[in-house]
Amino acid sequence: MSPRNTVARVLERLVVVLSSIILVMSVMSVVSMVTVQREVRQTTRTISPLNEQSGKMRVTIATAQGSYRAYLLTGEDTFRDSYAASRTDFRRSEDRLLARTAAADMDASRANAFIDASEEWFRLADTSMAARGSTSLGGTGAAFLEVEREHEALAAEIADVRQTWRDRYNLYMNGAIALMGLATLIAIFVTVSQARRALDRLARPLQALHRVVSRHDSGTAPARADVHEGAEEVVALADAFNSLAESNASMQRERERGLDLYRLTGSVPSLLTARDGGWDRACEVVGLGLRADATSIYRLNDEESVNLMGSWHTSGDEFPAVLQDVRIPGVAQMLADTPSLRAGSTAEVLRTFPPDLARVGQEQSLQGWALHPLCFGDEAVGVLSVATLEPHEFDEAELQAMERVAEYAAHTLVEQRYVTSLEELDQQKSDFAATTSHELRTPLTSIAGYLELLTDGDFGELSSEQVRALDVVARNVDRLRSLIDDLLLLNRLDSGQADTARTLHDVRSGPARVVEQLSPMARTAQVRLELEQDDEPILVRGDAVQLERAVGNLASNALKFTPAGGSVRLSTTRVGGEVRITCVDTGMGIPAQDRERLFTRFFRASNAQAGHVPGTGLGLVIVRTIAEAHGGQVELESAEGEGTTVTVTLPVCG
Repeated sequence: MSPRNTVARVLERLVVVLSSIILVMSVMSVVSMVTVQREVRQTTRTISPLNEQSGKMRVTIATAQGSYRAYLLTGEDTFRDSYAASRTDFRRSEDRLLARTAAADMDASRANAFIDASEEWFRLADTSMAARGSTSLGGTGAAFLEVEREHEALAAEIADVRQTWRDRYNLYMNGAIALMGLATLIAIFVTVSQARRALDRLARPLQALHRVVSRHDSGTAPARADVHEGAEEVVALADAFNSLAESNASMQRERERGLDLYRLTGSVPSLLTARDGGWDRACEVVGLGLRADATSIYRLNDEESVNLMGSWHTSGDEFPAVLQDVRIPGVAQMLADTPSLRAGSTAEVLRTFPPDLARVGQEQSLQGWALHPLCFGDEAVGVLSVATLEPHEFDEAELQAMERVAEYAAHTLVEQRYVTSLEELDQQKSDFAATTSHELRTPLTSIAGYLELLTDGDFGELSSEQVRALDVVARNVDRLRSLIDDLLLLNRLDSGQADTARTLHDVRSGPARVVEQLSPMARTAQVRLELEQDDEPILVRGDAVQLERAVGNLASNALKFTPAGGSVRLSTTRVGGEVRITCVDTGMGIPAQDRERLFTRFFRASNAQAGHVPGTGLGLVIVRTIAEAHGGQVELESAEGEGTTVTVTLPVCG
C-alpha cells in the first residue's frame, strides 16, 4: 500500500495544511497587533507629550503676558512676581520641548523659533518693566504676536507630524487588513482544495461503497464497488467487499443450482414408477439437470453382471448400454463398498476406475464419468451412470443430486422386487383359494345331492331322530356352501377378476328385490321388514348384481341378529350427489370393543359367538369391498342392546 495515498496520509495533509494556515494567520495577527501597538505607543509617548508641552508653554507665556500687563497698569509687586515665575517656568520648559521635539523625530527649527520669539518677548517685557513709567504695551505687542505665530506654526507642524504618524498607522492597519484578507482567501482556497481532495479520496468513495452495499442488500445484482478511486484503505475495503460479494454470489448460484437439482430430482420417483418408458424419462431428466451427455440406470443381475433399466443420450440416438455386456467379477461387492466412482477426464478415468470399466470408458470416449451405486441398506441393487464427452468435474450439488436419484432408484428396484414377489404370492393364494374352493364345492354338491335323496325318502323311511340329524347336516352344508361362495366372491373382488357389468340403473331396484327375497325369512323370524325409498329414480353406474349382493348381506345380517318382535328397515335416499342405502335394525347391537374389527375378515362380534348366531365373518368385508369398488364407502353405528345402523354411500349419475 503506497503511503502517499493512504487515509492517514490524506488526513495528515489536511491537518498540516489547516494547522499551517492557522499558524500563519496567528503570526500575521500578532505582527499586526505589535505594529499597531508600537504606533499607538509612539504617538502616546512622543507626539502627545510634545503637543502637551507646547500647549503648556503657550499657556505659561500667556500667563506671563497677563501678569506683565497687570503690573504695568497697577504697579503691584504681586503681578511682577507672577510674571517672573512664569518666565522661570517657561525657560525650564524649553529643554523639555526640545527633547520631546527630538523624540518625535521633528525638525527642531520650529521649536527654536518659538523659543527665540518668546525669549525676545521676555527681553522686551523685562526692559519695559524696568522703565515702567516711560514705556507702553505697544512695544511688546508686536513681539507677542510673533510668539503666537511661531507657536501656531509649531502646533501646525506637530499636527502634521501627528497626521503623518496617523497616516502611517492607517497604512499599517490597512496593509494588515489586506494581508489578513489575502491570507484568509489563500487559507480558504487551500482548505477547500484539501477538503475536496479528502472528499475525493474518502467521502465520495465511501458514499459510493455505501450505495453499492445498499444495492447488494436489496438484492440488486450485480453490485460491485469501484476499486480505482479513493484512498488505499478505501480501495482495499472495496476490493474486499467485491471479493465477499463474489463469494456470496457464488454461494447463491450454488444454492440455486442445488435447489434446481433438488426440484428436478423430486420428479424422479414418479417417473421411475410410471409405465411405458418411465426409467428412460427419468434418465433424461437427470441427464439434462446434470448437463451430462449420457445417463443410464442398471440393475444388478448377479455378482458379475447388470441389466439396463433405462438410458438417455444427448444425440437422441440410443446410447450403448456400456455396462450391459461387461462382466466385472465382484461388481456387486465393489459397488456396496465404494461410495461412488467419478473422474473428470480420460486420464482420471483410466487412473480411477477398475481396468474393465476404464476400458469401457475409453471405448466410449468418456471424459467425465460418475458411477453411483444403488444401495438398499448394505446391499447394492444397481448402479447409476452419468457420463460426459467433455472434461467435467462434478460439483457437490451434482453429487448430492446423483445420491438422491440413486436412493430413489434403489428403493424403486427393491419395491418392484417385493411387489413382484407379493404379486406372485397373491396369485398363488388366489389360485389356491380358487382350486380349493372348487375342490370343496364338488364333494359338497355330491353331499347335498345325497342328503336331498335321503330327506326325500329315496333310501327308505327315516326316523324322527334321523330327520333331525339330517337337518343339522343340511344346515351345515348350507353354511359351508355360503362360506365357499363368500370366499370365491371375495377372492374375485380382490384380484379384480369378478364379473362386472357396469351399467346405468336405478339403485332402488336392489333393495326392493332384497326385501322381496327375505320377506319369508322375516316372517319366520317374526321380524318386521320394511322398505322406504324416494319416489324418483336414483341412477348409479355400477354392477347391479354386486350392489344387490351388498344390500342382501346387510339385510340378512340384520334379520339374523334381530330377535322376534323387532324390526329391520331398508331405505334409499338421495342427498346431493350421493345416494345413501341404510339398513337399521333393533337387534342385539355390537359391543364397543368389537366395532373397530368388524371389517376384518372372519371376525365375528363376541355377543354373536356367545349367542351361536351362524355366520362366516365375511359379510361386512364383502359389503365394504363392493362399495369401495364403486367409489363409495360404508359407515356403521351401533349400541349394544339397542340395534345397529349401516349406511352405504355411493355417487349418483345425473
